[in-house]
Amino acid sequence: MDSISKFIRDSVHGDIQIKEKVIFDLINTPEYQRLRRITQLGGGQFVFPSATHTRFSHGLGVYHLIGKFLENSDFQKINKTEQIEVLIAGLLHDIGHGPFSHSFEGVSKKSHEEYSTEIINGQTQINEVLRKYKINPIAVGEIILGKHKNKILNSLVSSQLDADRLDYLIRDSYHCGVNYSKLDIDWIIRHASIKDDKIYYPQKTVYAIESYLLGRYHMYQQVYRHHVSISFDVILQKWFLRIKDLFNNKFEFKNPKITERLKPLLMGNHFSVAEYLKIDDACILEMINDSQDEKDDILKELSNRIINRNFFGVFNDLEYSSVHKKIEKDKLRKTYFFEEKELKPVSLYKETPSDSKDEVIYIKSSNNEIIGLNQVSEFAKMLSEVKLNSQILYIFPKIM
Repeated sequence: MDSISKFIRDSVHGDIQIKEKVIFDLINTPEYQRLRRITQLGGGQFVFPSATHTRFSHGLGVYHLIGKFLENSDFQKINKTEQIEVLIAGLLHDIGHGPFSHSFEGVSKKSHEEYSTEIINGQTQINEVLRKYKINPIAVGEIILGKHKNKILNSLVSSQLDADRLDYLIRDSYHCGVNYSKLDIDWIIRHASIKDDKIYYPQKTVYAIESYLLGRYHMYQQVYRHHVSISFDVILQKWFLRIKDLFNNKFEFKNPKITERLKPLLMGNHFSVAEYLKIDDACILEMINDSQDEKDDILKELSNRIINRNFFGVFNDLEYSSVHKKIEKDKLRKTYFFEEKELKPVSLYKETPSDSKDEVIYIKSSNNEIIGLNQVSEFAKMLSEVKLNSQILYIFPKIM
């Protein structure tokens, strides 16, 4: 494999060295450069003003951390082809994210993982680069989906202690300006070893791993489930719903650009890869901004609320019950200005395999047994018995 030595300065990891020519070429494809225009936290920037970091830097961070894992002696035994495949999978694992990252999945109704594999396997420059260097695009996609025959590769990209989570926890924490995820990443990675298709860690890393799990808990409570972020997701979906309803009712938009790039979704279809790659945060914001000038009061109000950060409030059962009758009376406003949303429970750590994936964090005990973290950590055991509860939230304007 052709080598190279380039350095990228990163806010979280310092110098990230690009050692492989194929990685350098992938970074310079239009598909990867698009990630500069996809914010990592979507609506999180409306809570934490400095949280405008992108999927571009996160992908680089994951590539960097996988490279650190591969420096360990056990990981050096992985054949060179698979090493480069997992590095590429780390770089490209989020290539399929749409505008505002997870926020847009509520509009597109298709997961970013599906788009990622379509971009990697489709008629794209990424696919051309992979084939130029004789890299199997299907193998890269299998790692991203956790379906590769080598389970170690899957675990490096997606497990309960992987390069993806290690990077996004510390990166999101840093850019949000919170201190919940000051992780000892180097200590954890340096001590990773392999036995029987399992990545395991010595007992002396348990406290660092507990800190990682606690940081994830705090980030979910304070950042990922923040009510403003949830409200942004809802109002973005309501804006799209109004656009779609107007489109289907033959409304004459003053600015046809508003519907032009969204037409596949408006017609009930999915984007082609080429169509999908044309949309990013800036593109959607321009549409929303232009929508303020349309001759539809509902679309105007929704657009204005997004542009000026006047999102809906998020309320509990008791608060909703006091305005329930008023909301029910106005069916039109209820359609576009009200949402009952269930926050699904989140497991912060579990030792029960799901979907045939073994995601247990393994520890080498003092008597050299490979055991689950629960057996040596009371904190992990407690977390595995606790979920972030399912919640029903009611989202609507504070003055309805």
